Amino acid sequence: MEENKNLEQMTKEVSDLLFDAKSLLDILCDIIDGDRKEDFLVSSAIKNIDNAFNCIEDCRKLISNAE
Repeated sequence: MEENKNLEQMTKEVSDLLFDAKSLLDILCDIIDGDRKEDFLVSSAIKNIDNAFNCIEDCRKLISNAE
């Protein structure tokens, strides 16, 4: 049970960090204002962060089912 609590806390911390990174990338996206190369890089990073959020959600489901 304690291990699940630790995993829950870890996934929350990772989610918080990813959310902060995505927020910063959204600001950067506004700053670059559609320049193709930079927009591609920022969009790719945001897509990877969204995929990471999906993985974290899957982990949370596994943790909740293990309890």
